[in-house]
Amino acid sequence: MKMNYHNSEPVKKKRRNNLQGTEQNKADKDQNPAEEQRPKIRKKHIPKFRLKLAGNTASLLTPSEERIPLTLTDLQHLLLHPLLGNINISQPPRWYVLEKCDYINQITCIVLEGLSIQDWEKYNETMFNANKIFNNFVEILTPSVYNGSLVKELALVPLSEIDKESLIQRYGSMNLALEARKDLMVMMKAVFPIDGETMTEKGDFSNEDAYPRTQLIMSAWQLIEENYPLPLKGKLQHTYADYVMTKDKYSPVTAKSPMFGLDCEMCLTNAGSELTRVSIVNEKHVSIYEALVKPYNDITDYLTKFSGITHSILLGVEKRLEDVQREIRDLLPPDAILVGQSLNADLHALKMMHPYIIDTSLIYNFTGERTRKPKLKVLAREYLNEDIQSGKNGHCSTEDSLASLKLVQLKLKKNMEFGDAVHTKRKGYRENVTKIVQKQEYALSIFNHIIEQKKTSIVIGCDNITGDYFTYLTQAKECFNSQLKKCKLKKVKLCTVDDVEEVVSKLSEAVSEFNFAMAHIKLETDIKDELKQMETIDNWIKKVWDCIKESGLFVVLFGGSTNNNGVAMMKVKDAS
Repeated sequence: MKMNYHNSEPVKKKRRNNLQGTEQNKADKDQNPAEEQRPKIRKKHIPKFRLKLAGNTASLLTPSEERIPLTLTDLQHLLLHPLLGNINISQPPRWYVLEKCDYINQITCIVLEGLSIQDWEKYNETMFNANKIFNNFVEILTPSVYNGSLVKELALVPLSEIDKESLIQRYGSMNLALEARKDLMVMMKAVFPIDGETMTEKGDFSNEDAYPRTQLIMSAWQLIEENYPLPLKGKLQHTYADYVMTKDKYSPVTAKSPMFGLDCEMCLTNAGSELTRVSIVNEKHVSIYEALVKPYNDITDYLTKFSGITHSILLGVEKRLEDVQREIRDLLPPDAILVGQSLNADLHALKMMHPYIIDTSLIYNFTGERTRKPKLKVLAREYLNEDIQSGKNGHCSTEDSLASLKLVQLKLKKNMEFGDAVHTKRKGYRENVTKIVQKQEYALSIFNHIIEQKKTSIVIGCDNITGDYFTYLTQAKECFNSQLKKCKLKKVKLCTVDDVEEVVSKLSEAVSEFNFAMAHIKLETDIKDELKQMETIDNWIKKVWDCIKESGLFVVLFGGSTNNNGVAMMKVKDAS
C-alpha cells in the first residue's frame, strides 16, 4: 500500500506543539495544585435593568424642560413584572427593559411620602449611599401633585370588569387591561375637573358601534407620553401656563358621548408655529365650526404647501386665538370626545387642554410599532378608499377632520384589532394567557396578584399608614378564600410598628422572608433638620440594600408633594 506523506512535517510539528503544551500545563499544575482543584464557575443568570426611550425621557439626566415624567402606574408595572413573569406581559414594558426577570428572587420597595424631586435636587450630593447604589433616577408624576392617593394608586389595580376571561378577550392580557383602564378610570378624574361618578362603559351604546367608544380613548399616561397638554402641577404647569381647558367642568365620558373631528392649520411666525385655521365636524359629517385666525406675530412662512393658507386668505381676518378658544368652549358639550390625527399638535396650536381624546395615529397602525405612525392620507386611501390632501393648494382642515372621524367610526363598526397591527399582534398572546386562567374573578389589588402567583408579601409602616392598606389586603384575602377555600393562604400581611426606625429594621429582616416587601413611611419635613433627615434616609437605604441578596430588585420612591413631582430610583443587585 502506498503511503501518503503529503504535509507530514507540519502534522508532526503540530503534534510536538500539542505535547509541549500538555507538558507545560502539567508543569503549571504541579507548581499550582490549587488550580487543578478549583471548581468550574457556572455562569449565573443575573437579571439586568435598564431604561429605554420613555424611561430615558423621564430620567433626571434629561433637562427638566425636556423631561416627561412617568406615572405611578409605570412604577407599579415594574413591581408587578417579576411577580407575574413574562407570560403575562403581552408587549414589552414601555419605559424599561428587565432582562432575565424570572431570576429576580425578591422585590423590596421603600415609599417615602413627603419627599419630592425638589428635596432630591437640593440634597442628592450628600446622599452618598443612594448615589453609589443606584444609577437610574426618574421623575414620577405622583398622585400628590393632582391631589390623588399615593396608597390607592400604588396598591390598587382597578379594572372595570371582574370577569377575567372577558378582560383577556378584550385586551389580550391582564397587563393591557391594567394600562387601558386604570388611568382612564382613576387618574383622569384626578387630573381634570370631572363631576359625577367616574367614567363608565355600562349602559347601551350606539347601534352602529360594535363596542364602547370609550375603549379607544387615550389614558392619562398616553396623553403625557404623546405630548398632549394636561392641567398638571409641577414642571408641566409652567409649560402650559397660558393654556385653557375646553370646559371649566366635564361630565364623565360614556359610550354615548358625542365625537367631534378636529383639525388645525398653522403657519410660521417670528415666534414659532401659530394657528391660522380650525375646523370641527360632528358625527353626521356636518361642519359645525370653521374659523380663520390672525396670528399675533409677523408671519415668516405661510406653509401653503401644507396649510393651504396664503396671504390673501388672511387679509381682513380679525379673529384671534382667544376668540377661537371662547367659541370652542361654548360649542363643545362637557363629555365631548375629540377625534383627530396626532391631535396633540392641534391642541398645542389652540393652546387648549381636553381629557377625552381618540387619536387615529394610535388606533391605526401598519407596522406593529407604535413609534412608526401612519399618515392620515395613507389611512384614508387604505380604509376609506378616499384620496385626501391631493390638491396643489395644501391641506383642508375640514377634509382632514372629517377623514379622522370616519376612520374612528369605521373602527367602531369592526373591532379593536381592525387596522392595528400592534393590537393584532396581541392575539398571539391570548391563547397562552388564557391557559393560565384558573379563576373567573379577577381581584382588585396588587395583593391579589401576589396571592394568585403564590407569592408572599408584607407591607410595613406606622399606624398612620398601614390602615390605608388594610382595605386592599382584606379584599384580596376575602376574594381568594371565596374562590379556593381549601387552599392554604400564603403569607400576605401588614406589619404596624411604633416608629420609622423600626419600620426600616423590620424591612431589613423581611427581605429574606418575603417575595415582596414594602415599607411606607410618612415623613414630617422640618426645614431646620432637612439635611439631617436626608442623611438619615440615605443610611436607611444602605441598611436595606445590604440585606438584599443578589438578583433582588430594590426600588425607592419619593412620593412627591402638592407642588412637585416625585423621584424613583431602582436597581437589581448583582455580584458587584
